[in-house]
Amino acid sequence: MRILKTVYNKLMEKKIKAYEKFIEKACAEKQSAAELTKLAEFHQEMVANFQVERLIHLIITLFFVLVSLVMLAITAWFLVSDGFVVTVLPILLATIIIVILTGFYIKHYYFLENHIQKLYEYTKKLHSL
Repeated sequence: MRILKTVYNKLMEKKIKAYEKFIEKACAEKQSAAELTKLAEFHQEMVANFQVERLIHLIITLFFVLVSLVMLAITAWFLVSDGFVVTVLPILLATIIIVILTGFYIKHYYFLENHIQKLYEYTKKLHSL
């Protein structure tokens, strides 16, 4: 499942980068008013799709942050109350895995946020053309 999600994230990153190249090239070319209108409509659809993706990943990221905080609190409670690392080891390992996954989700959400902000600049550029 994780491999599938990683592949999907890489595909999404490639899609956004490819679309950025496409829209940059399209904005640089001379086009008629009708073509610009079609391009602006297509761009709005693509930005809306990427915004939905960003919203979904925001929800997932916030969920993982919440789970990470809860797991860190549980681990700290077990370490303070029990004191033996051997009995806390499974919880500690689960916490470490969740925190690492949270880091990857934050990295991916950061990528989505920054690139969608770039797409907003192309929206302004299309409206000025």
